[in-house]
Amino acid sequence: MKGNLWKKRLVAGITACTMAFGVSFALQPAPTADAGWGAVIGTVIGGFQAKAQAERQIKELDQTEEGRQQLFAMFKDKYGVEEESPWESTCARVMNRVTDGIAVSDPSVRKKPFLWFINRQDSFNAFCSLGHVMSINRGLFRYLQNEDEIAVVIGHEMGHGMKNHVADAWRKQIDVAIGAQVLANVTNATVLRNIVLNTVVTHIDRVSIGRAHEWEADGLALKYITDAGYNPGAAAAVWQRFMEQQGNNSQDFVSEMFDPSDHPTNKERRDKYAKTVKEYSGGHVDVKDGVVYVNGKTFVQPPETRDMSSAERAYFVQGNLAAAYHNGQNEKEAYADGDIVMLGNQPIMQCVSGSGAASALAGRLNQIK
Repeated sequence: MKGNLWKKRLVAGITACTMAFGVSFALQPAPTADAGWGAVIGTVIGGFQAKAQAERQIKELDQTEEGRQQLFAMFKDKYGVEEESPWESTCARVMNRVTDGIAVSDPSVRKKPFLWFINRQDSFNAFCSLGHVMSINRGLFRYLQNEDEIAVVIGHEMGHGMKNHVADAWRKQIDVAIGAQVLANVTNATVLRNIVLNTVVTHIDRVSIGRAHEWEADGLALKYITDAGYNPGAAAAVWQRFMEQQGNNSQDFVSEMFDPSDHPTNKERRDKYAKTVKEYSGGHVDVKDGVVYVNGKTFVQPPETRDMSSAERAYFVQGNLAAAYHNGQNEKEAYADGDIVMLGNQPIMQCVSGSGAASALAGRLNQIK
């Protein structure tokens, strides 16, 4: 009886330790009577050692310049580099500006700047992996040409990078691969480093970023672009644009490679952004059904342009008005500067055919602001 009790306690202890260290042994067969408890203990200890070694490899790839550059080169080789892209200068400017925006609240970005390139993939996507290594699909620019909206996508991915969302998700994937190697008694550092590299680069489409992390990255994107001087309304505008082109499915165009069931819907994201921008304005500016309201009164329903729908433009107008209220420009008079409605030194909206004269809109804004 004492022997059986000791064995039960040992098994319970092994199970608890396995859960605590997060090592997956899903592929491990149940030990046979012939295997002996020494074999079980040896496997668990080997798993602990492999886990520790793999963690060192993750940190090397994520935190050292040598590791970051190796990942950067491997992603370039896997996805291809779009040479002489017409969007190269735009992306470079966005990366620099959003990095400056990040540094306002998190200066650590200066110590590990993002490495990025435009790849040759034609799907609408972008991703950020370990080590702040990013790639932007050339297909993204078939949908987005507005720099403020491009900044939202890039800011979202940079948010994942700044909060280590990808590194945390990869640990789960790598644990499974390690478990298989432990069973084969292969736990040396070189093999484990290759496991980490191959898992990260070859299976980037299998990493799962959860819903909570998606919301966090969305919020960070808005903060980053706003601190970078971009229009905060661009965040809701991106999702309005995507809904008009793809509908309100749960597939996230920014991270379509990840499990779509883990992501908020397009409408949820648009409405969350619009609500946050309203709060940024002090509650003064709202958008409902494509109409911009100031202090609960109708200001304008912007007409569509060749490149943008009326509803999408409404969020840009909301963003400009929110910036004006947030920065105190609402205390100044609205006026027309050619075909542009101004509020203090903040541009609000460019008038086109169907929107009426800028002077008339400025007069209306003065009455309701």
